[in-house]
Amino acid sequence: MLPLVVNLRGRDALHATAVATRWGVCAFTGPAGSGKSTLAASFVLFGHPLVCDDCLALSGNRAIMTLPGYPGLRLWDDSIRALGASSRNLKPVAQYTTKSRWQNSRHSDFCSTKRKLARIYLLERARSNKRSARALIEELAPGEAIMGLVQVAYRLDITDREMMRRQFQFLSSVAERVPVKRLIVPNDFSALSAVRLAVLYDLSNRSLPC
Repeated sequence: MLPLVVNLRGRDALHATAVATRWGVCAFTGPAGSGKSTLAASFVLFGHPLVCDDCLALSGNRAIMTLPGYPGLRLWDDSIRALGASSRNLKPVAQYTTKSRWQNSRHSDFCSTKRKLARIYLLERARSNKRSARALIEELAPGEAIMGLVQVAYRLDITDREMMRRQFQFLSSVAERVPVKRLIVPNDFSALSAVRLAVLYDLSNRSLPC
């Protein structure tokens, strides 16, 4: 309900999970099961504070800012095992899911202030199941970037023309100011480190070493 309340109050939010880095906040968005929370958890375990899970509220015009969510991630059991996360930090989410809410033990692992949004990555699973498959980051054309954001934006009432107009204008502004890229990830938990490294190199505007 919270994302819809955000929309009702005149702000916009994306179905995304985000972490803070030295270059700004990077957000991971995509369909359910694409690995947003698992990838974010791998960043948190390496010292990058969590910003939000599943609901990324945004504000601003010149600089697009992220608003903090809550200090926890909802993870499936196989993700928790693959990450090596401590079971002491697990709590049940709700009766409708077998996911657990995971929170790292350090307060420094949550970003409680507004931060500038640096990247948005649209997650896709690689078609190949080969373990040697690498993470790929692809540039998106402006129109493709905008439509990608429209698809993952929360909205309370699609018949509300004024809200739809406002949201489309805001998302167009986001796409103009923040690079939106496609992130293709291998279907393998062992690739999490490689994906994390690829994202950090992209954020730093460097190329991955051969």
